[in-house]
Amino acid sequence: MPIKQAGRLAALALTGLFVLSCKKDDPKPEPEPEPEPTERTEAQLIKDDIYKYYKLYSLWETAIPDFSRNPEQYTDQYSSADAVLAALKKLTPVHAAYSGGVLDRFSYMEGLNGYNTGTAASSSLKMDNNDGYGIYVQLGTDDEKTAYPIIYFVEGGSPAQKAGFKRSDYITAVNGDTDYGVAVTCTTTGCSINDATARDKMLNKLNDALDAGTLKLQVRRQDGTTLTKDLIYGNGYTIDPLYKDSVYLSTGNNVGYLALSSFEEIENNNINQQKIDAAFTKFQEKDIKSLIVDLRYNGGGYVDASAYIADKIGGAAANGKMMLTYQVNDYIKNTPSLNRMFQDTKFTGKSNLNLSKVYFLVSDRTASAAEMLINVLKPHIPVQVIASGTRTYGKPVGFFEQVVRDKVSFWPVSFLLKNSAGSSDYWDGFVPDKSNISDYVFLDVGVFDKNDGAEDMLEVALKDAAPGLTAKASSSLINRKGHRSLRDGIINARPDRGMLKKQ
Repeated sequence: MPIKQAGRLAALALTGLFVLSCKKDDPKPEPEPEPEPTERTEAQLIKDDIYKYYKLYSLWETAIPDFSRNPEQYTDQYSSADAVLAALKKLTPVHAAYSGGVLDRFSYMEGLNGYNTGTAASSSLKMDNNDGYGIYVQLGTDDEKTAYPIIYFVEGGSPAQKAGFKRSDYITAVNGDTDYGVAVTCTTTGCSINDATARDKMLNKLNDALDAGTLKLQVRRQDGTTLTKDLIYGNGYTIDPLYKDSVYLSTGNNVGYLALSSFEEIENNNINQQKIDAAFTKFQEKDIKSLIVDLRYNGGGYVDASAYIADKIGGAAANGKMMLTYQVNDYIKNTPSLNRMFQDTKFTGKSNLNLSKVYFLVSDRTASAAEMLINVLKPHIPVQVIASGTRTYGKPVGFFEQVVRDKVSFWPVSFLLKNSAGSSDYWDGFVPDKSNISDYVFLDVGVFDKNDGAEDMLEVALKDAAPGLTAKASSSLINRKGHRSLRDGIINARPDRGMLKKQ
């Protein structure tokens, strides 16, 4: 081989070795291995799902940051499902009526099958008010010296109702313990407890007793007789929401009365529908011209049930007109299976009534679907609101349930309800036409006597609806001396039932 050619080949070989050596000594960096996915605990997955459901269904979805693909980036900073929900609710718009609080004070959850959602309370509202004895109590006195617990409402269908207890019964003994009176001082402006410690001790005893599995209750009735019964705690008893209906006969202006504790399901000719239909058949037969609807202890319930009753009340005057519309987020609007739940609703003339006026008896506990009933009738029939305080509760929104991993029942606020005039702005409640009318718990609701009158709220409505009927009746004819409710005397208020939709 020629010397020159051999030299060229040697040079090429050395160059190749140099290149190979450089590649070996300076390799390209290899990609980092993907980290092994960490399996999330059940509690973490539940927190993730609370975020995802809230992001999907919340009326205020646009205010919630989007971590849909990696919810753990949001949820892992919180210690519990309750804490996640509390943080999400704080992202909703502020409303001045809530003293600087946010609009979503309503989204709610509770553990299922013994699951604990956390230590913080998700909401001060509770929807399932059909556990317990069905007794709701405040403090009252009949001698202006000693106050006792007095029953202001008994839930229809509850153990207490079936045992015969009723509004105006004084509780004088619980499980044989008769130490249930506390000393009071009364003036023209009201009554106050002399010893707050004694009051608190008594209330704690009573609340503990109302949470126990059995209860021996003794009451003193307004006629002086005594009733004592043994009760067993009711778990999920069936609520009977229509607790009184009457017709007051007056020349040319018969007046109907309907008392509803909540709006339970009305469908398929069930017992609730049968009772409502029977009451309105009676109203039609008696040709009532005005109707008093007692909602003072009504915390709401199913939208469809409230709409059914609104249709009955609207009668001929509202037939064919718009009743209500919904506002929902874009996800619900664009999902046919969900959007079908929120179609506009019109009155269909479910009765032949032609009412000249509807009176609503309300309190600060009148909420949700109860406020909806007032709202949807306002554009079509003259309405007068008579309140024991200064406003109703204030809740124009509602929800439907999401069950999370069989561990949590979650109710994120998902819709805003409007009447035919587009009105839904009662976040701080309806302002009544007549306010601060005494809820006189020493007489039963719905009972009117031409000589003795009626409890105050009913009598105020009747004096406007049928002046001739009440001409002889006067509260002064009733021996009310010494009968006083305490301003801060509510022991256990009825919880909010909500504004519920079924999927």
